[in-house]
Amino acid sequence: MKKVIFYLFILMFLLPTPTFAWWNNTHGALAEKVCMDFNCSCVLNMTEWANIPDAVFKNMINHHDYNLSDSCPTSSEWKCPTKNDFKASKKMNEYLKSASIKTGCDRWKDIAIASHYFFDTKVFWHNVQNENYFKCHKAFEEKVNDIFVSGRIGWTECACGVCVSYDEFELWVLEFEEKIDFEDKLRDVSLFDESKDSGIIQLILNFI
Repeated sequence: MKKVIFYLFILMFLLPTPTFAWWNNTHGALAEKVCMDFNCSCVLNMTEWANIPDAVFKNMINHHDYNLSDSCPTSSEWKCPTKNDFKASKKMNEYLKSASIKTGCDRWKDIAIASHYFFDTKVFWHNVQNENYFKCHKAFEEKVNDIFVSGRIGWTECACGVCVSYDEFELWVLEFEEKIDFEDKLRDVSLFDESKDSGIIQLILNFI
């Protein structure tokens, strides 16, 4: 009985818990989906690895892409960039290149890190400058993060007139997966696939 209680205690820490940082839930869920689509064996580590750029590197200067070819509506809430600057894309390519010469979970760690930079390029607030951070940027990311905590699908959220949808995230995942030099994608799970949690539970039960 004590052994069962011990493993259930561990399970409490392994299962996702609500937090209020975009980088934790959003980036983690996206990286985990990629991992599960390829049936990789490292899914329990993907959230931690996907958040390394924020939690460990803390290199915020590398999390934006400014592309003058993209449309940029004028607003008092932000300024459009005046020159091209693809720092996030460059970091993504750096880690995908590193992943291509590795195997196993070492490879997936670099893919998770690369995914963080890739998905940051898809955030409008990482494509403009001098935005109203608390009113727009922070509010936007908190709304999306709360959705990833709740596990809802089919949603659209907006802040300061900028919107993002569940369908867009699914398309972005597919776009990122096309950048991975794997030809063995096995499936296309939901962003909120319950099989992830059931897999964790089964892993614990195997030891009881």
